[in-house]
Amino acid sequence: MVSFLIGIVGAAFTLGAYSQTWMTPTQSITTGLVTLMFGLLVREGFISL
Repeated sequence: MVSFLIGIVGAAFTLGAYSQTWMTPTQSITTGLVTLMFGLLVREGFISL
């Protein structure tokens, strides 16, 4: 469940890249993809929360 929530946050950063103004689109996409990768690592058991 935790990894699902992390994935939702990452997807929101990635999808909202061009609609928000406090980060550049490149920073937002990068943050979203890093967050998605973190969620994947949590899901696979490499990182435990």
